[in-house]
Amino acid sequence: MLKPLLLSLLLLQAFLGGAQGREFTGLITSNNERQSSVIIKNISTRTQTKSNDRGEFFIKARPGDTLITIKTDYIPDTLLIADQQYIIVQLHKSPTMLKEVVVNATPLSPESIYAANKKEYKLIYFFGDKSHVITPLMIPGTSMGLGIGVNIDKLNNALGKRGHDARQLQRNLTTDYKNSVIDKRFNPIAARITGYQGKRLSDFIMDNRPSYDFIANATDYDITQYIKRKLSMPKKS
Repeated sequence: MLKPLLLSLLLLQAFLGGAQGREFTGLITSNNERQSSVIIKNISTRTQTKSNDRGEFFIKARPGDTLITIKTDYIPDTLLIADQQYIIVQLHKSPTMLKEVVVNATPLSPESIYAANKKEYKLIYFFGDKSHVITPLMIPGTSMGLGIGVNIDKLNNALGKRGHDARQLQRNLTTDYKNSVIDKRFNPIAARITGYQGKRLSDFIMDNRPSYDFIANATDYDITQYIKRKLSMPKKS
């Protein structure tokens, strides 16, 4: 007979493995032409697919997941999944060359996934950089100023859609990382302490999910006491 801890962990793994959302259908175009062989990656689950010869693709996702589409010579595009029935992505030409993304099937830590995402999508940190838009111009060898200089690329990053989208994707990567850290530490302990399974467990996790700041600084004992306090609270009617 399996020990209660091992059984709870196995049930939790099975539950989380099934919560992959539904399959979405989409179309990739550029200048009214269907685009084949476009990589569509769900950065929230680190799964990916490709568009077929008709520019169509199919991918599993959940509301709140972020998709990024990548094709050589095109600007990467991002999309936040809501509850739409059909996804349409319009790509735009770019001189930037991007290599195909390969998903590692080996389970990775949240920190490794976050570092890999930042490396894979390093362009978003370039496109999203709006620091030092204006800089002082000095006479060489003196402390006398000539005026100010404007960095056109940084100005475009600050005001343009590409820079806005890049900064939004940066925030999404950080949010996904923080959620992964919470899931990795909180969910197994919640399964063990509560003894709940299936929907009852998922409801408890959803209703009592702690903040990232708490998880980042808490010990396993702190998390255990947090769960016990939640269990002792009167249930909402």
